[in-house]
Amino acid sequence: MVYEITERQPKWSFIGAITDTLHYTMGLRLKKDRVIYMDSTARKPKTKILVDGGDPQETVQIRKLIGYVDGQTTNPTLIAKNPEVRKLISSGQKLSSQQEMDEYKKIVQAISPLVRAAGVSIEVFADFDTAGEQMLAQGREMFSWIPNAYVKYPCTHQGLRAAQMSVGERIRVNMTLCFSQEQAAAVYTATKGSKEPVYVSPFLGRLDDRGENGMDLVKNIKTMYEAGDGHVHVLAASIRHLDHLLGSFALQAELVTAPAKVWEEWAAASFSLPGEDFVYKGVDKSGHQLKPIPYKSLDLNRPWQDFDILHDLTTKGIQQFVADYKNTLKQSA
Repeated sequence: MVYEITERQPKWSFIGAITDTLHYTMGLRLKKDRVIYMDSTARKPKTKILVDGGDPQETVQIRKLIGYVDGQTTNPTLIAKNPEVRKLISSGQKLSSQQEMDEYKKIVQAISPLVRAAGVSIEVFADFDTAGEQMLAQGREMFSWIPNAYVKYPCTHQGLRAAQMSVGERIRVNMTLCFSQEQAAAVYTATKGSKEPVYVSPFLGRLDDRGENGMDLVKNIKTMYEAGDGHVHVLAASIRHLDHLLGSFALQAELVTAPAKVWEEWAAASFSLPGEDFVYKGVDKSGHQLKPIPYKSLDLNRPWQDFDILHDLTTKGIQQFVADYKNTLKQSA
């Protein structure tokens, strides 16, 4: 399967009134069939912009909408949702493990030239029996696929072992499924000495889902890292809506990854940025205040093994990724 990227220029590229007759070839329309594009002179956030998705055509859409995309995050769930992969599955076809890996490789190779230096994060297959050495072996292969690869490992004991070994080989890593400050502290200490930026990805939305203020986790990690050497960058993830996005900008997370619909929502708001008077609401879908996550004073000089990195949402996240991955595989007779 070949992933072809088609890209055509819109007739106009400015913020503001755009006639209803303007049509963008990729079909991206906002506010009653109107498309809003970011002006090249517009004020941009300091936070790097990443698309969370597994469809190269979607990356083209968002790059055209915003004017640029710094990077992309992918995972087994998003790859399973890729239109071409879904077409195969809906036809009754299942992929072998090698075919799944080949499709993943083709997808990220199509995305790679569309993004900037923040790179494309590629997630290893890891269940609860996967050893750090096995993750590293996958990571080595994935890192060779494209020049701007980041290898995603889960914030587990074996994932941290894989990350520690990876940075020794100058493999760029993104530690995913982070739900606690302790996990972020362990990421920091496990990857000390890295010659490349390391990403840690706190998942805001999933914490919000259970009544906790996920934005507090981003704030707490950023505060904790102020005492560090700056080698770990915070990549705000599980972004569900515009407030999540603006809150991440306000906290100056180094990076933020969001699905296309959130970037479209930002465009519909004329690419607004938080001012000095910005206040993050921190409420759930019903308008109830989310429970604060208190800051913990943690020593970043301790060995990473000393931190309590267990978190039930990390466990659930791995279970979901494994289920989505297996859903695309051929079922043995």
